[in-house]
Amino acid sequence: MANKQGFIKSMLSDSKSGEVSSKRVIGFIGFIALLLVMFINALFSKTVAPVPVLVNAIEYIVIAALFGTSVEKFANRQKQDSDSEQV
Repeated sequence: MANKQGFIKSMLSDSKSGEVSSKRVIGFIGFIALLLVMFINALFSKTVAPVPVLVNAIEYIVIAALFGTSVEKFANRQKQDSDSEQV
């Protein structure tokens, strides 16, 4: 159990600072929410389906959170490379 918690914490934390990233947590929770919605939607009739606008909003939030984390990772690398060149 501790190994699973360590894996989830390492997945949600920044590789350099080790702190949990709020963007990754939001992306992960949104991803789980979308999976649950799709699974429940596959089991029940369309009368139980959520509003498509709400599903699209969660989808865009997840994409933005994960994209922001990716861009931040590469932006920090470029910033560190330029700092090391100046020294």
